[in-house]
Amino acid sequence: MQRKKSRFWSFVWSLVPGAGEMYLGFMKMGVSLMLGFMCLIAIAALTNIGALSVFPIAMWFYSFFHANNLSGLDDQTFHAIEDRFFFGLDEWDSIGKIGAKLSGSRKKGMAAIFILIGIAMLWQAVFDILCDIFGWDNDILRQIHYFVRDTLPRFVVGIAIIWGGIIMIRGRKTEAGYDELDRQPERWIEPGGEQEHDMESDR
Repeated sequence: MQRKKSRFWSFVWSLVPGAGEMYLGFMKMGVSLMLGFMCLIAIAALTNIGALSVFPIAMWFYSFFHANNLSGLDDQTFHAIEDRFFFGLDEWDSIGKIGAKLSGSRKKGMAAIFILIGIAMLWQAVFDILCDIFGWDNDILRQIHYFVRDTLPRFVVGIAIIWGGIIMIRGRKTEAGYDELDRQPERWIEPGGEQEHDMESDR
């Protein structure tokens, strides 16, 4: 249960993303921020894209000020805050209910993450076996290793970004099409006549 604690130690622990929230008793918030920060660092390191490093930096600042703002609240407001997961994780009641809680798109996202993790683990195991057979200084294996470590992650991230942009553009076009249909005025034809009338203008 969260409770007010030392402002000094709250400040010290807030230097570590998520740790300040945990110190104050907001375990769900702390775990969410810590995992999010580590995942962003891992993504920036694996893809070797320097521009992605701004996201973990922003996450660090958010966690730092979030924890210090919590410790500076009055007692009534502090105890009224509900400890919950960030990033949509609060919808999961327990590990066993994750599958039931996830929607179709989230299930696909989680499945893709598990598949990528499994491929990475298999690749590392196979690569270690090949290195043991042909030697760690083999030129072909070295080039394959650098390609998988540096080039391939950038290629995958680039395709994902392009794919996400295409989905957003298609979604906007679809919404615009519906808006145009919804905005079309209702028309009716007089009985026995060919003349159409705009019902909105008649009103």
